[in-house]
Amino acid sequence: MKSNKIMKYLFSFMLLVALVSGCKEYLKYTITTRILPDGSIERTMLVEGGDSSLLEGDFSSVLKGSLPVPHDSTWEITTGYQIKSTSDTTRDTLYYCKAIKVFSNSDELNKELNWDTLRESKVTRQVKVEKRFRWFNTFYRYAETYKQIFPFTRIPVTDYLSDKELELYHAGDGEFYYSPETNELLLKKDTLTRNALSKSDSASMNKIKESLEKKYEEWMFASIFEDYFDAVKVALDKSGTMKPAETDKTHDRLWSIFKDQVESDSSELSTDSSYFPLLKFASGFYQVDTGILHQANRSGLDDFNWRLNHMGDVGESFTNMAIMPGVIISSNSTTINGNTVSWEFDADLFNEKDYTLLAESKKVNKGPVIVTGAFILMLLIGLVAGMVTKKGQGTSK
Repeated sequence: MKSNKIMKYLFSFMLLVALVSGCKEYLKYTITTRILPDGSIERTMLVEGGDSSLLEGDFSSVLKGSLPVPHDSTWEITTGYQIKSTSDTTRDTLYYCKAIKVFSNSDELNKELNWDTLRESKVTRQVKVEKRFRWFNTFYRYAETYKQIFPFTRIPVTDYLSDKELELYHAGDGEFYYSPETNELLLKKDTLTRNALSKSDSASMNKIKESLEKKYEEWMFASIFEDYFDAVKVALDKSGTMKPAETDKTHDRLWSIFKDQVESDSSELSTDSSYFPLLKFASGFYQVDTGILHQANRSGLDDFNWRLNHMGDVGESFTNMAIMPGVIISSNSTTINGNTVSWEFDADLFNEKDYTLLAESKKVNKGPVIVTGAFILMLLIGLVAGMVTKKGQGTSK
């Protein structure tokens, strides 16, 4: 097996893929889900951004976004643009595409959401709408889950960072505060005390921030490595090079090399992406021809490579709205207006784990209420009539 030295270029490339985002124009998505009283769903998707090709019916710029707009004839689609003045001398042209369709249930909707078998869509969602009839009231529940977009899922992020640490990791510089009393970072919404920091306090704060960043990177690279190791193990087995049990014995040594290289080469990123470098790394480590390894597990290694090259592609902002029948009785949204709940977020919220939007409502069933009221009234009338009759019979005696 070859030494760590020959792996330097290969890991530099991997870091480039993971940490450097390409320049692209991101779109803004507004998704509205209207739950109708019969349990059917009206889904509206509005995409803002793109370019003038939208006006000519060319959806290419929208279809390349994280949430491609369905463009078949079953959707009612409109496109256009708005002029937004930014100053007396300049103006912004905002192009949009809007698609609307009614679905009989959430299963039908999910088939449309997950139609993209070519993986152009970089965000996967799952919707569940439930309707429960309870005589006097009908209860509705809407749940939409944005699936984790970091494509390596073997290791939960909670093995490395708590939910609070993860929130602090994603917080901007103006969104957290250092507490010298407890030597911890706090989100500004969680504290009212914000004293000026001394030089030593600032150093302590930076140390905590660096610790969070290090733990996050450790989780990311450990997750990548586990999927990489599995793909290579299958290739070694199918090629007849090494049995899985023997490959497992190399796990810790290979991980040690992997980890050392990504830590030491982070400042020397290469821009040459002509071939799949981590396949070459396995070839050198296990002393087996690259072509043989690739052919032995082409689908597994190509899938790993695709996921590696598409990390960090999602940068759009998302607004989800749910319009519920009746009255909202619970939601994990902080924005509720009448029977409408909304969530505004970006991809950070579901990068490392799934994020679910929840809303529940209650609608009074007028028919059963009227019928029940009438029935009770008839019983009371009958009861009173019976008592009057009895009293009359007693008097006549």
